[in-house]
Amino acid sequence: MKKALLIIGERKVSKGRSLGHSCNAFIRHINGYTEKGLESFVVTYKDVLADKLPRIRNLHLTVMLFFPFRYWNKNIEVYNRDSRVYGDKKFGRKFEQFFQRLDKIIMKKYIGKKIEYVNPPKASILDRDKEASQVFFKKHNIPTPRRYDVKSLEDIQQLTDRGVSLYIKPRFGSMGKGISFLSNGLLMTNFFYQKGKIVSHPYDYHWRLYEITKKKDRNKFLKILISRGFVFEEAIDPPIHKGRKSDFRVYCIYGEIPYYYVRSTPTISLVTNWSQGGKIEHKRKFSRYIPESKLKKVKSLARKVARDLQLNYAGVDIIFSKDYKEIYVLEAHSFPGYEKGFDLMANLAGQIFKKLKKDGDR
Repeated sequence: MKKALLIIGERKVSKGRSLGHSCNAFIRHINGYTEKGLESFVVTYKDVLADKLPRIRNLHLTVMLFFPFRYWNKNIEVYNRDSRVYGDKKFGRKFEQFFQRLDKIIMKKYIGKKIEYVNPPKASILDRDKEASQVFFKKHNIPTPRRYDVKSLEDIQQLTDRGVSLYIKPRFGSMGKGISFLSNGLLMTNFFYQKGKIVSHPYDYHWRLYEITKKKDRNKFLKILISRGFVFEEAIDPPIHKGRKSDFRVYCIYGEIPYYYVRSTPTISLVTNWSQGGKIEHKRKFSRYIPESKLKKVKSLARKVARDLQLNYAGVDIIFSKDYKEIYVLEAHSFPGYEKGFDLMANLAGQIFKKLKKDGDR
């Protein structure tokens, strides 16, 4: 094998706190291929920023990036330095600058080598930006919920007067955090709103949903979201079975679909993310009411999204309309979380080794 693999990630989120199963599990699985000729190196983002990258002799280098938890927690999702709101424009600028700097350091360090990313930094920047990714989807004929250019309360009023229901999402958020829903005067959110200010929760899981009832508070709340660059998106009326609505999470690795599942939540909930209380349905259950032809359509669309975004490893969120006649891509993720029902990292490690071996044997 004539190729090397550079893994950049965090083994721990913070001192004494384990990162979990993504980065650590991948490293464990990839180490099993060292006896088969794979040369791999593991560094942290702190190492990269300090220009402490390993010396690599191979002319071909593949880079696998995991989410930069420590940098994110220390420099981006920080609320005591300014009036930052979760997922707002400041998050986006910091995230983009970080990955641009990262790419520049790697390219300079390994100048003269052929460098391939499993997921390139520019793709990670794009998929993190909900507004830019929706523009990208439209350009590539990928069906996605309609985005409205909302600049004032009057714009919102005109939409709701027409009967349009809206999801309002942080442009640079994830995990179902900071989501609001507006329909016929009803405003629900999982932000905490108090004394004219939006308070972002200091934790990732179980952001509680509640209603903002007073019109004065609703208007102030919405003005803040508009000023912070939040995305106003048409709410899709999804399929409902036994009082629960659902959507799909599909994983695509080098053009293959190794795993997917249906996520469901009570109809009153805003998001199906398991981090906010969503439930992962067993295939035996959802296969009873979702035709095989629809499942094939989901897989085909996920492959197109990953291919067009140039993501070799992606999690794609897909939803059907209530009657299953329309299908939409909600988001794509280059750093997707995943549940423990399938060893996704074992599959990812195997697919990367398979590709490196094939390319190296040419």
